[in-house]
Amino acid sequence: MKYLAPIILTYVIILFYGCNSSGTLDNTPLTETEWIMFEMDGVKYEPSGSKNVTMIFDGTAKKMGGKAPCNTYGSTYTKSANKISFGNFFSTEMACGELEAESAYYKILPRVYAYQISGDKLYFFDSGGMVILRFKVK
Repeated sequence: MKYLAPIILTYVIILFYGCNSSGTLDNTPLTETEWIMFEMDGVKYEPSGSKNVTMIFDGTAKKMGGKAPCNTYGSTYTKSANKISFGNFFSTEMACGELEAESAYYKILPRVYAYQISGDKLYFFDSGGMVILRFKVK
């Protein structure tokens, strides 16, 4: 009987932490984390020089921004559970040798339907459930 109290307490603690968990082992937040793209539409992205494609979410203002191969860009975003969408895109208009990759990136962003964070990776899915963008923590 004297061992029953510690067992019950342990069970309650496990139950409490289990209910507060997101169901994953992810500790990386979507917001306030600088993400670096490493794959787009199933093709590994390798930037020339130090021109990483980045993305940062501001959870308070509900805005997203970052650096594309040539320009800085941004948009608003709407998120509910694991669903996410972007709107009101803008970017600077500088020319560089990677405008084709940048154009492809800008065309894929409106297709984003959902996301998932796994460890230090961020995956964006289209409405069919296919991974269309992959990022990692900087």
